[in-house]
Amino acid sequence: MNENRALEQQFLDRAKALTNVAEVFRCLQVTMLICDMVAFGVRAEAKIFEAAYGEPSGQKYWDAHLSEPIRVYTLAHVLSAHLAEQAEQVEMARIAIIRAFRDAAEAGERWFTGDTTPLLAVEDGQTNFEGLAKIKLYPRPAVEWLLSKPKREHLVPTSLQRFLQSGGEPTNAQVPTARRPVTEKRAERFAAHYIKSEQAAGWSPTLRGLEAAAAKSADMHGGRDYLRNAFRRLWGVRRGRPPKATPKIAEK
Repeated sequence: MNENRALEQQFLDRAKALTNVAEVFRCLQVTMLICDMVAFGVRAEAKIFEAAYGEPSGQKYWDAHLSEPIRVYTLAHVLSAHLAEQAEQVEMARIAIIRAFRDAAEAGERWFTGDTTPLLAVEDGQTNFEGLAKIKLYPRPAVEWLLSKPKREHLVPTSLQRFLQSGGEPTNAQVPTARRPVTEKRAERFAAHYIKSEQAAGWSPTLRGLEAAAAKSADMHGGRDYLRNAFRRLWGVRRGRPPKATPKIAEK
C-alpha cells in the first residue's frame, strides 16, 4: 500500500512540474503521464489534472486537445490512454478508435482533412498505422460522432464526456445539483462554440441544431431567449436567409 502511494506521489510530482509549461507541450506531457500510470497500474486521473492544471475535471486539458486539427493516430492515442485500466488495453482501445474513424470516413463524414485513402485502407486485423501519419481531423466533431453512436460511445473517456456535456465549462463537484443561471455571455459563448463546430464539420449551423445541442447540455437549461439572440447576432443576421421582401403598397 505504501509503495503504491509513493509511486502515485511520484506521478503527481511530475504533473506539478508541468504547471507553467506552455500548453502545446503540457497537454501532451500529461497524456504521457497517464500512459505511464496505466503501465504501473496507478489510477489517479483527477489528481493528475489537479496537479497539472489546478482543477480535477480536466477542462483545460481536453479543451487544449480539442482546440485544433489533430492527427487521427494522435487522437486515438490520447483517448485510449484514458480508457485503459491495464497496459495491454491501451493498444486494443487505440485500434478500436482508429477502426471507428475508418468507418466514419467510409460513411462520408466531413471532419477529416487531407487524403483519407490510407485510413480507408485500414483492415480489421491491422496493427501498424504508419500510413496515417499525415491524416488529420477536427477532434471535437469526431468525438461527438463517437458519442452519437451507441456502439462507439464507450470509446470516449468519462472525463471528456463530462467536459462536452458541460459545454466546455468546469464542473462543480461540490454542488452537483446546483445549476448556474444561463447568462447572456454564457449563451453567446455556447452559441459561438456550436457554430464553430458545425463549420469545422462542413455543416451549416441552424437555430434548431443549437437548441438541440443546448438541450443535451445539463448546464444550458433555461437560456432559450439568450441562445436565440446570440445565434442571430453571430450567424442569423450576417449569414442567415435574407429577410422576406416587404410587400409593395398598391399604387392608387
